[in-house]
Amino acid sequence: MFLRFKYKSVVSAYRQLREKYSSQRYHIILAAVFLMCIILGLFLIVRSVRDENASAQKNINEVSMQTPAPMPTDMDPNFLTQVNECFIPTAALYGYTLRISSGFRTIEEQDQIFEQGRTVDGHIVTEATGGKSIHNYGFAVDIVDRWREYDIDWEKLAKIGDYCGLEPSDEGDISHFEHRGGFATADFAVGKRPAPLVLPCVLMDERVKAGEPLTLKDLQNCGAPKF
Repeated sequence: MFLRFKYKSVVSAYRQLREKYSSQRYHIILAAVFLMCIILGLFLIVRSVRDENASAQKNINEVSMQTPAPMPTDMDPNFLTQVNECFIPTAALYGYTLRISSGFRTIEEQDQIFEQGRTVDGHIVTEATGGKSIHNYGFAVDIVDRWREYDIDWEKLAKIGDYCGLEPSDEGDISHFEHRGGFATADFAVGKRPAPLVLPCVLMDERVKAGEPLTLKDLQNCGAPKF
């Protein structure tokens, strides 16, 4: 009798434990399934947003290709300010009387220059056809000294140009200064433009507005290096 009672007690306890752990296992499985559903839902949402963004970017690119940005018709004003208020006045303090020998060029003018030395008489002066020169976008100038012409310390002028935010040509044209801001010419062709330049010293703009020449003392006050 006692043994039978003990047996029934053990069986009852076993069943209770089995039901308890079965219930816990059920809840664990249910929670795991629920968590997987959430992860799957988030994955589908992220993929949907990514696909929508990719589709939107594709549409933008297609529109850009269909409607290219209009070509400029003159020099970029900000770039020209750097040349006229910083580069040329600073070079003047070191004995140079610079002038711009070539600035903005139209596509037609660029093609004409390209043909020079090829199909028409003259020396080859450019390797760029229309649309492939930074001159066509108003962000480049060729300079020359009014009296010395090209007998100039170009290394010194390159340092002055760098102080003013101008970049020398990377194609060996020592008289060429530009502002690309890291963009290739192809980027300009699709409408991209570099960030505006800032004069390294406010005194430069003040001197121009007052009709006064820049001085070496001005450069010293501005903290400019010696060139």
